[in-house]
Amino acid sequence: MLVVAQRCTLARMITALRAGVSVTGTVSATIATGIVTEIETGSGNGTMRKKKKIEMKGMVQSGLETGAAQSAITTVFSWKTQCPHCGTAKDGSAPPEGFKPGDRNKGKGKGEEDLHVAPAPEKYAEDLWEAPREIVGLSLISEDCPRVNNWRYVLRDDSRRCFAGLHPSPFSEEQLSKLFEDVRDGTSWKQPEGPNGLIPRKTAWMVAAGCGCTYRYGRIEVDPQPYPPWMHDVMKQVMPYCGIELREDWPTSCNLNLYEDGGMSVGWHSDDERLFQGKFQDIRILSFSLGVSRKFELRANWPEENEKQHRRVLLSSGDIMTMEGMLQKHYQHRVPREENIQRPRINLTWRWIFKHTPRCPAGRRRPGNFCRSPSR
Repeated sequence: MLVVAQRCTLARMITALRAGVSVTGTVSATIATGIVTEIETGSGNGTMRKKKKIEMKGMVQSGLETGAAQSAITTVFSWKTQCPHCGTAKDGSAPPEGFKPGDRNKGKGKGEEDLHVAPAPEKYAEDLWEAPREIVGLSLISEDCPRVNNWRYVLRDDSRRCFAGLHPSPFSEEQLSKLFEDVRDGTSWKQPEGPNGLIPRKTAWMVAAGCGCTYRYGRIEVDPQPYPPWMHDVMKQVMPYCGIELREDWPTSCNLNLYEDGGMSVGWHSDDERLFQGKFQDIRILSFSLGVSRKFELRANWPEENEKQHRRVLLSSGDIMTMEGMLQKHYQHRVPREENIQRPRINLTWRWIFKHTPRCPAGRRRPGNFCRSPSR
């Protein structure tokens, strides 16, 4: 006899199926009812929940067979990495050590799963994760900015050589209103579909002239658009506050996200795609916010004991945020859902491409401006 009494109904179904036990009749109806409840109260938009609930009710009424039960598990776990009640993993394995009932991966983007963190890398020294920036020659944007500035660092992690800077908006309300309209109306927004449905935001991927790199993250691909004239105008206004005076030193790519309201979000992730090489070298990422204020959060991948694990900052229209050094290796970040927010926000994230895709024309040239980042 299979003993699964310590787990909830959803976990019982998973365990039974993994053991090859047929799940039918009254037991399956009880389990399926539990799954219906889970779907009804789970992540995702209302339409998706309603649709899945109807599908599950149909399974209950018709008598849930093993094949349908497997489908139900796939349905439930399409947006979860584990059972939120007992911690049973998607593959049926036992809950992680320290799991508490009710843990629900709070605040993820709709339809997005938390990033699975790899094992911790080897440390540089006993009390240092990375070589000190004095040794590698890393300078911070605040140090390179020649004009009077108001940079402050919300994250200064010297052990990991990770830094996140914030410069409050230097622009007037009139300037910000025009910038918002220019970006919103001048962008061809897309809402790609991932394995769990449409991503919970609209997006665009723009690159400097001569680059044709597609932006790939997870199973999502976004085709490139060349920098439009308004992008040059925006960068001309923002880059000097980052200490970048010359156009030839500008970032060579920009990922744009449109959050139409607080229900749109992006889950925990790192900008560690191959294009940017952020897991292997110091890089700079520049972020510019327009529209309604939204929370931005950071957390360490491998926190030390008694270390502050979570940092949060409120980004308002016109604020400039940086992520510098090895931050994409050691930290994740997100923009969580905020259901009380009704107005839109646009974020422009500028980065330098260091490793172009094989078919990109810029990748076949000798290294030049496309691989230039004034980070050292």
